[in-house]
Amino acid sequence: MNSRRLWSLSALGVFVSIALAACVLEPSPTATQTEAAGPTATPRPSATATPRATATPSPTASAAPSSPDADAGGGSGTGSGGGSASGGSASGGSGGGASGGSGSVTPTPAPAPEPTPTPTPAPTPEPPQPAVPAACPTSDTDPGIPAEAFGAIAEYSTAALPQGEDCTGFRAFLSTGLPQYDSQSYEFFGRLVDDAGDVNSVALMSQGNTLIPGLELPLLTMEEAGLIFNRLEQGDGPIIGGIDGLADLGVPVSIDYQPWSIDVQHEVTGQPTQNITMRVVSGSIGAVGAVYELEVSVPTTASGASDAVPTTLFVRAKDTTGMIQWGYGPNGFFPLWMFDGSPLETPDGSIATTDQRGPITDAFGGDIGAYLAATGDPMTGQGSQYYSMPLVQVEEWSMQRGTETLAHGSDGLLFFDNLTETYNDSAVYLLKNGYSWTEFSVMLPDTLQGMLIAVTEQPEVGRLYYAMRGGAGSTQSANGTLAPTDNWPQGAITVTPDKSKSWTSPTSCYVYDLQYHVQLEASATRPAADLVFTATAQNQELDVLHRSAYEGLFDYSGTIDGEAVSGYAWGEIQGVAPKGDVKPPSC
Repeated sequence: MNSRRLWSLSALGVFVSIALAACVLEPSPTATQTEAAGPTATPRPSATATPRATATPSPTASAAPSSPDADAGGGSGTGSGGGSASGGSASGGSGGGASGGSGSVTPTPAPAPEPTPTPTPAPTPEPPQPAVPAACPTSDTDPGIPAEAFGAIAEYSTAALPQGEDCTGFRAFLSTGLPQYDSQSYEFFGRLVDDAGDVNSVALMSQGNTLIPGLELPLLTMEEAGLIFNRLEQGDGPIIGGIDGLADLGVPVSIDYQPWSIDVQHEVTGQPTQNITMRVVSGSIGAVGAVYELEVSVPTTASGASDAVPTTLFVRAKDTTGMIQWGYGPNGFFPLWMFDGSPLETPDGSIATTDQRGPITDAFGGDIGAYLAATGDPMTGQGSQYYSMPLVQVEEWSMQRGTETLAHGSDGLLFFDNLTETYNDSAVYLLKNGYSWTEFSVMLPDTLQGMLIAVTEQPEVGRLYYAMRGGAGSTQSANGTLAPTDNWPQGAITVTPDKSKSWTSPTSCYVYDLQYHVQLEASATRPAADLVFTATAQNQELDVLHRSAYEGLFDYSGTIDGEAVSGYAWGEIQGVAPKGDVKPPSC
């Protein structure tokens, strides 16, 4: 997500909000809506089954090794055809007779030869469809890589850290708590289709946030795990719940390598144990074909209500693409803003910056990746390490609230994000002073691909756009992740809200644009795209602790490379705050 949701959970553990800078400070609302950039990741303690508050993971040998699923997707189309031509032959007869006494015989003319049929041309074979690369083999034994080896701040580099070196190192990166980062998050979100055919939206996350942003030291970590479920057909708004607290002090948190799992628990006297759990039950984390189970048992509150009701959710889903690395360099650095050389004037003094926008725009045609490769600018602290599985196919799910089974089904599609970020002084300042984003995580099941489309904005640094596509047809990096097949530069991306499709929240009085027109320009190496994104329901606002944001399911339609496409995307948008003393219900 661009900057993917920074959910904050209340002290009761029953709310989730989205703010890129949640672990820093609430971003100030802006009148201009923009798109979001990479998500906020959260620190986690260490390697296999280690608490988030610990910097050095205690490696453990895997107990029950299972081979990673190495299925590859894709297909090829061939066509054949033809015809056989047979020529006709003419034979003439002969005969005789007397005519009038002349004695001459009149010859019988031979029949004309039959025309030779024209051969039927063979149909042109269709080109083979792009395939998803097979899963990269990894060791089922935890390599025991120390948490600190994975770095402490997101930045561009050509030197690979363990997560960029090989497939086992990347698997260990996803299985290790990293408290030296300010944010480390794991998130599943998308749609669940029930047996009646109704579409529901869901988001599930586990995120660790450092208590002292920017310190880059493994201190105490605040664990925030949450659930959002929205029965879109009813239009009643989201059901929200979660767990929060100091990792391993008030909230036990474990991350395991083999099989991969994240388990967050909370004990309340006299009540069943609350938990939010994500785990691999077949294959390995990030490998195409891996099967995941998600389990939740937490109290939830409905939109506009105050009573918390015990809620359980179960989802089983299978990844169909593997992990895409959206960022640049072997470690996947994903920029979220760029500087123009003007200093940032903060209350604590001036922060110098270098001009990145000028060279990116003028010398590199808006291509941030080309700029990074040519200059080596680390852009330290200006983004995240960002990875996604865009097509996790739901096989089974059920949701119960209180004594009522809300819904169950065997269809749906989820998008998965993993992000890590650290906020240096300039990042902390920007996130506290008007940073905003709009982002769409787009699912393209017909072509086994996913897209990210977004724009971020902050008044002093301006806008940064990104649009990428990956999955089938991608090349595989050394760490087993997939590189984007298409990457549109600055200047080739427009994201335009339709102001006639706005909605005013009755809960917060914020105004949200619920329809966006996205246009991506073609070049010799990338296709054009023309897409319209529309919220599938109005009320998908998260409004907690006086912070409001909009996150939920959008449908899309349009064209990519001239071909008609339609489907679903997960959207994060920022609203316009009410002016003056306007308060609900007088919005």
